[in-house]
Amino acid sequence: MVRLMVCSDIHARIGHFQDAVVAARADGPVDAILIAGDLQMPMAAIDELNLPEPIHLVHGNNDAALKPTHPADELVIDVAADGIANVQARAYHEGASARGDGIEHRIMMTHGHTYRAPRLVRLRQRAAALDADVVIYGHSHRWQVDAGGPSEALVVNPGTLMPKPGSGRCTFMTMEIDGPDVRVERHEL
Repeated sequence: MVRLMVCSDIHARIGHFQDAVVAARADGPVDAILIAGDLQMPMAAIDELNLPEPIHLVHGNNDAALKPTHPADELVIDVAADGIANVQARAYHEGASARGDGIEHRIMMTHGHTYRAPRLVRLRQRAAALDADVVIYGHSHRWQVDAGGPSEALVVNPGTLMPKPGSGRCTFMTMEIDGPDVRVERHEL
């Protein structure tokens, strides 16, 4: 089984991010942390936390503090039974290599603003072009899980670690991938 912590739209709230990591670990080890954009601070702030988990992130529309070449606009993450097998950094609309043997799921992660999120049509079209069966996006600050139709990708949004005053709590998710099953769990701070 592979267990991922997924968050987005941190907007420089490093304390909220730290709290989310601790909460995600409370239910078991985390194999990797995925951030769907809008970190809104230099990557050094995350690096200083010295987290043991690998961190994979994409640019958001508010990430001018990040280097233009890191992170990518999109990531294609291949998941095998025993962990993340491959991570491909992509520019918008750039293709990806074919899935290799033993890859059970392919995750496409993007911030979503380029695809007019939270509308899902373009996100699902891009997922189909990349042969992805899971899409992670942010941008809207709204928790979402949409399974779609039988041949469509599962589309998820972990919400935000920076809620607007009066709009609710910080949300993030854990994603457990076990063979053909992909389970997401909502967490609030």
